[in-house]
Amino acid sequence: MNVWRGALCRLSLSVLALSIPTLVWANEQKTDCFGFDAVDDDPLAVQLYVIKPGDKVEVQCPEKSLICKKGAFLVPGDQVAVSRVDGDRACAEYLNPAKRPENDETAGWLPLAQLSPISPAPNWVGRWGDSETTIIAKQQGDKIRIDAKANLQFGNGEEEGRFAALIDGRQSQVKFGYQTGDDGEPEKLLPYQDKKIPGLCQVKMAQLGRYLVVGDNHMCGGINVSFSRIYRRGDEKPPADRAEASKSSAAQKQVDLLRSSYKACLDKSEGVTVAMRDCAGTEHKFQDDRLNHAYRLLRTNLNQAGATQLRDEQRGWIAERDRQCAVDKDGGTAALIISDDCLVQVTAKRAAELESRLSQ
Repeated sequence: MNVWRGALCRLSLSVLALSIPTLVWANEQKTDCFGFDAVDDDPLAVQLYVIKPGDKVEVQCPEKSLICKKGAFLVPGDQVAVSRVDGDRACAEYLNPAKRPENDETAGWLPLAQLSPISPAPNWVGRWGDSETTIIAKQQGDKIRIDAKANLQFGNGEEEGRFAALIDGRQSQVKFGYQTGDDGEPEKLLPYQDKKIPGLCQVKMAQLGRYLVVGDNHMCGGINVSFSRIYRRGDEKPPADRAEASKSSAAQKQVDLLRSSYKACLDKSEGVTVAMRDCAGTEHKFQDDRLNHAYRLLRTNLNQAGATQLRDEQRGWIAERDRQCAVDKDGGTAALIISDDCLVQVTAKRAAELESRLSQ
């Protein structure tokens, strides 16, 4: 998740609401679909659709994609954000509330015939995003106060970003400018400018049902920071049937990723810590070698920009792995076993993910 630069320009307080634009119909050369494109797609052109009653719908990948995952599907009632339409198919993105924020996205082509457009009343209030990028909307008199903050970890350190606005909550789309307060000066909530102004943070936002679509001009924080993406509410709960299905499906997939020899080794260990750790060490080495092999092959099939993106993605995964599988210092020897198994599980999952990209 990204965010970028910050601040300048004096103008009076205000926020401009926008009428709903027509969805961009993609008749140009753009055939890839990875959901909302922070560079090319207009957040105010994104529209909300729902899967029609009937059978589940498989998410289709572009023919030559190395990244899109096949086999994903959506069920009737799922809401998707559509950023482009190309003939009889729609470029859609779905965020699964039954999954963790870093792994909740499904994106790709969906058959337009199995989608129905919907236009729910705007409902801005709430907390959107995750631990790294958070957007909070609160009622303030007859307006909605928006506060967005990003705190991102990169290989060269930490970068931050922020913006704020006071909007009309009756509008489903808004756009505005923002200038941070430097040297004790107050922040400035500004009108949107239809021209580039060096250093001025400018933001477009659309509230579409369970989604918040954001696009900025990469001037709202550090050089590697951008708020541009689709968000869901931080406290959103999945429907009971989808939550149970996701849970059982994920559990079965995770079991299938590990070799049977790992379980057999654990069974033979009879609960002895040293033996259990040896089992985990052997399985982790196998899964890590698998991951590294898939990673190297995948990079050779990507152009320079794609390889750089994959590298940064992998660095982010390593940081999250280390955080997720850190040993509880107060947990005794049991904490070591839990940490070892965590490393095995997340490494196997990442290896399988990279291998699936190779098969596209």
